[in-house]
Amino acid sequence: MKFLSLKKAYFRELLILLVILLIEFNFAQCFDKWLPYFKASLKWKLYFCLHGCLLILWFYLVYRSLTQGGVVAKCWQQFKVLSIPRGAKWALSIVFIGIVLTVGFAKSYYPFYEVGMFRWSSSKWKPNKVLYKTKYFYYDQGEPKLLDLRKASFFLLHEHLGWGYTHEFTFSAAYHNKGQKENFEFIQSLMKERGIDTLWVGVQMVNYETGEVSFNPDPCNAITVNETEKLHYGPIYIPEYQLIKCNDAH
Repeated sequence: MKFLSLKKAYFRELLILLVILLIEFNFAQCFDKWLPYFKASLKWKLYFCLHGCLLILWFYLVYRSLTQGGVVAKCWQQFKVLSIPRGAKWALSIVFIGIVLTVGFAKSYYPFYEVGMFRWSSSKWKPNKVLYKTKYFYYDQGEPKLLDLRKASFFLLHEHLGWGYTHEFTFSAAYHNKGQKENFEFIQSLMKERGIDTLWVGVQMVNYETGEVSFNPDPCNAITVNETEKLHYGPIYIPEYQLIKCNDAH
């Protein structure tokens, strides 16, 4: 009976932790959408008082469970005695903590919490062996250099933008909004602040049959590929000066 009572206590404690985390997750998502409509003072009061209190409560319950031999402590003890390499335990711990934090704060930071590419299954299709991607680039000492916006949200990988530019921004700028003139002008203004005056559009080619990856900076080739190839998320915005240069060349 004592064993059954203990199992019930563990189950009840685990259920409370999961329910609070789920409520906090949905609560944080709602407030994240509503924040732009609140006045500044009301925004901070609502967000930090309600969202913050839920987080503090959840972390307090986890801490109490660890220190008083609850379900979290029990799970931790079982995890420590697993017969797997120490490096694997560290990796699993980092992933678990990352997922818990991103769910708790309702913010998606790759590779934690929601990865859209795995959300739906896709039907079978036969892709082309050669993939074309139109990308912005600039010249550095006469050599073309790709502007990889997707690296900007990762501090250790970024080349230009650094902290302050989130995964959501870099993804939308590189994919969803790449065909908009306003998107290009914003990126161009950021690069001008960093001493890069002119951005061009080139074509990156990946041959999946040979494994070859190449980049073609020819402005006219980029215009042709942008108009004729079936590009992921559609065509990119090509600046007017590139169109003029290509027309003058012909």
